[in-house]
Amino acid sequence: MSQDKMLEIRPFRGIIYDKEKVGNIARVTTPPYDVISLMDQELYYSAHPNNIIRIILGKDYPQDNERENRYTRAKGFLKEWLAKGILKKEKKPAIYTYEKEYYGQGNLERRRGFLALMKLEEFGKGVIFPHEETLPKPGLDRLRLLQWCRANFNPIFSLYSDPLYMVDKYLKTGESLFEVIDRDGVKHRLGKIEDIDIIKKICRAMEDKKLFLADGHHRYNMALKFRDEERRRCEKSGNGRNFVLMYFLNMDNDALNILPVSRVIGNLNPSGIFRLKSKLKDLFHIERLELALNDKKEKAEIIVSQLQKKKESIFAVYWGGSRYELLTLKEEKKSFLSKVNTVVLDKLIKEVLAKDRLERGQDIDFIKEEEEAIDLVQKKKYQLAFFLKSLSLKQVKEVCLSGGKLPPKSTYFYPKPLSGVVTRDLDEEN
Repeated sequence: MSQDKMLEIRPFRGIIYDKEKVGNIARVTTPPYDVISLMDQELYYSAHPNNIIRIILGKDYPQDNERENRYTRAKGFLKEWLAKGILKKEKKPAIYTYEKEYYGQGNLERRRGFLALMKLEEFGKGVIFPHEETLPKPGLDRLRLLQWCRANFNPIFSLYSDPLYMVDKYLKTGESLFEVIDRDGVKHRLGKIEDIDIIKKICRAMEDKKLFLADGHHRYNMALKFRDEERRRCEKSGNGRNFVLMYFLNMDNDALNILPVSRVIGNLNPSGIFRLKSKLKDLFHIERLELALNDKKEKAEIIVSQLQKKKESIFAVYWGGSRYELLTLKEEKKSFLSKVNTVVLDKLIKEVLAKDRLERGQDIDFIKEEEEAIDLVQKKKYQLAFFLKSLSLKQVKEVCLSGGKLPPKSTYFYPKPLSGVVTRDLDEEN
């Protein structure tokens, strides 16, 4: 029987913005690329000429080609900003502390983790466990950015268990660098630990930890793919390919919020609608309800509130106008369908939508804000929206340890680490 590998982490020389040159760091950082809408992209573009959006999610133009495109421009921006000192590389390797402060369910929450490099390991080796399937298109996009820029701009988000808080005690040391308040009012505080003895203690304390991927499945998969490509291309291309930038957070911290992600469905023809409604009728007890209000925010609040109140209901569906339904899985169907709501919904959607269009992200979109999902259906951009309850951390952990995976976008861990707070150069050690 093969023995599980040990987790290997190490410090690195981070690349950070020069506050004297860019001013408020909040104007140059963004959330992770996959939660940025086209409208958000415009806002971040206009926020500052050196905003990281130009690198992580640059604009596409009609005249783009193989020589000139958003990936080549991203590489150009990175090179230019480093040359001008807008971005600067730290002199010493460090582990970076990262604290977030925010209001969750009316209470002030603090979450302190750290940024370091993790040695890439394949899934199934006992070191790192994914919890979600991935879709192909976003992964290939991240691979191209990695190939052109050879840098990590946003850390992959992982969880580990440390009920005695052995690692956390070391994270209270070090030097404070800056604080950022994002558009949601979340405070992000960055610090660094350069003390070699403390760094060694953190690395040793993490050796026996198991990591659970919270966010960044596409980026982790593409980091593995990039590493393998580099090995085939050149055996001596450096050690940087073997590591990836990771944000580590103790899952035994109470301040850990998992939010649901809504689904909006479109392009269903009459037979598709009939097939969907027949499936719903076959699988669920359906409670049909009416909304008296017109405001999309109030509609979203009522639907979510009613869904939470009804414990046995696993999700709600909004059909537009004032109609919505609460769905409860029939008792006789529970024996062969998972108790995890996203798995039930994923199975249902796959039976109604064409597989190829589903994999390309056509006919379906994943929406973080319930209000936005309501708006998209009201404007007839999509025909209906599914709203889900949050999964528990226990459910996510059980899926990971069983070797299973949840459907894409089953969870939204909040708040996420920002892009551009610390960048990591893959060729640092070369």
